[in-house]
Amino acid sequence: MNLLKFLAMFVLLASLNSVANAQNPFEDPKNLEVLPKDISSGQLRQIMRGFSFALGERCTYCHERIEDENGSHMAFDSDKMETKTIAREMMKLSGRINRDIAALDRGEDHKYTQVVCTTCHRGQANPFLIEQVMKEQIAEGGTELAKSKYLELKEKYYGGHTYDFTGFTLAEYANSLADSGALDNALEMAKFSVGQYPNETYAYTILGNVYLARKNYTAAITAYEGSLAINPDQDGVKQQIERAKEAMEE
Repeated sequence: MNLLKFLAMFVLLASLNSVANAQNPFEDPKNLEVLPKDISSGQLRQIMRGFSFALGERCTYCHERIEDENGSHMAFDSDKMETKTIAREMMKLSGRINRDIAALDRGEDHKYTQVVCTTCHRGQANPFLIEQVMKEQIAEGGTELAKSKYLELKEKYYGGHTYDFTGFTLAEYANSLADSGALDNALEMAKFSVGQYPNETYAYTILGNVYLARKNYTAAITAYEGSLAINPDQDGVKQQIERAKEAMEE
């Protein structure tokens, strides 16, 4: 055996020995306050993995990693991390919600929804909706920043359940901006919605509504016609076109 093979085997055996001697964090857990103290290692492992997947984070998000003379290791019984305290409170909260739901008298055949971490978190530690993200981005740097952030998140999360990237949701956000009186921002986001979802009738409808509110009747009619081109059976949109035409004649 040459020296390189010997060294490689030595490193491999050392690492295997280290793993074998390492404490299993799911065996004989310490400092359990919410979970049952007699919980099985399999149940604890499943719960912890559920937390990780729901928040899109690893163990170190809630558990302290210590660097000392023995190297780097996890202190699972430590309460230093604030996120661990929050996790405990969230477990209590979801437990209360589920008990309250189960206590409702909805009939024997009713199927109750169980609230779990993923119900809200959907793969992110801070469970923001896409509308809230857009609102914060506009407040920070305007619609261009919001559109850029939207595309960034869409590239990263599209196809999953973390954010709602349907055309309706983006158009409805533009609609909420219009309802609040922020017509300039509403127009930019409505046009962005049409650009992102050119087959979404509602996106064109909201764009038309924004143009109508800005008294740009020609552009409003064009947007409404775009909606009807996708789905001609929309009496409400046809009425909006008539409304825009009447406004032009006044």
